[in-house]
Amino acid sequence: MRRLVPPFTFALSNLKKRIRIKIITDMEMNKTLASSGGRITVIDALRGFSLIGICLIHGMQHFGAMGTMAPQAMFPWEGTLDEIFRWFINYLVFGKFFIIFSCLFGLSFFIQMDRAAQKGVDFRPRFLWRLVLLLVIGFVHGLLARVDILLVYALLGFVLVLMYKWPTKLLVGITLFLFLGGASLIPVAYKAVTAPTVEQVVERPAAAPIARAEAPRRVPTLAETIENNAWDGLVGKMNFQFASGRIYLTLGLFILGFIVGRIRLFQRMDEFRSRLNYGALVALVLIGLLYLLKPYIPAASWREVSINAWMGATTTNLINLMTAYLWVVLVLEAYRSVKVQNAMKPLVSYGRMGLTNYIVQSVTGVFIFSGFGLDWSHLGVFLSVLVCLGFTAIQIAFSQYWLSGLRYGPMEWLWRTGTYMKWQPIRLG
Repeated sequence: MRRLVPPFTFALSNLKKRIRIKIITDMEMNKTLASSGGRITVIDALRGFSLIGICLIHGMQHFGAMGTMAPQAMFPWEGTLDEIFRWFINYLVFGKFFIIFSCLFGLSFFIQMDRAAQKGVDFRPRFLWRLVLLLVIGFVHGLLARVDILLVYALLGFVLVLMYKWPTKLLVGITLFLFLGGASLIPVAYKAVTAPTVEQVVERPAAAPIARAEAPRRVPTLAETIENNAWDGLVGKMNFQFASGRIYLTLGLFILGFIVGRIRLFQRMDEFRSRLNYGALVALVLIGLLYLLKPYIPAASWREVSINAWMGATTTNLINLMTAYLWVVLVLEAYRSVKVQNAMKPLVSYGRMGLTNYIVQSVTGVFIFSGFGLDWSHLGVFLSVLVCLGFTAIQIAFSQYWLSGLRYGPMEWLWRTGTYMKWQPIRLG
């Protein structure tokens, strides 16, 4: 006869089986989240995600390229769509995705240094040479695309190498100092101390307006663009970086990424999950408070050296930092699902080829919107964003195809080959 199992024993056995299945499933999920072939795939997903955001921002700005035409509506309701997309990008994308991209640079720096240290190798001399190569890549790329950030990354990378062995607590303090605009506050304080007690104001008659004949809009040719970006554009970029405080914020993001690597956040996601989610709730509240505070800060240009300019810039930076943090937490939470991980595999490939895709993205954008290219300068925000999303989709598909049989993207392979001064294997297997 068949032996009957007591209901309680059957239920307990069933519960144990479910718990065991869940534990195994969670272990597999975390294994996928943590690494695939030695890579932390969620980092690549975040890098790809940030690249899409950067493309949207640069697309709205026509990649800094000058065209012969002013934006004009192509169909009814385009103006409304332009305003919707402009609002979305300004409040949820602009200034946020470069934060993620910059932070991941600092994290990648730590990963490379740490892996070499585990083999008993000091990677700093090699990484310094790697930064020299990035400096050259950034300069050449900037000749065409004045929105290039690689050159700034390379310069700040030298500072990061110097900080490699500094204590984590000191690095945290420096990061907070930079995020709160401490470096930008120094010239404000200097100006306040050295300003004369009495300023003599000389009134001058207002100059009469000079009538100028209207002329057709002239844009630089390809040769003129390269010539201008080789020096004037470079000087203007660096002036903006220092005057706006952007370069100090970027350095803080590099250090933050380095700290994230030190604490092994992506290898200890389960341990940090509750704290990350709690931080997201705090960030939401603080963002709301900062938006309430912002209207009470007197308007000031980023070029000004004043307390008002510092307060405005710091408030905006804090809003951007916490909004970027919310995006990161959102991606990390979504990536815990195996289904989402499978769906995001093309995005992971796109992020793995981050250097290649960043350069191709901006070069393509310049030729689409510039007067010496397709001259699609008449497109408004909505259509410009659609164009960017279109060639981003092509890049994502190409990245997945390329990495199905090769180890690195074209620029990644070239950079790696230059770093080690010998040809690197590129084919899988």
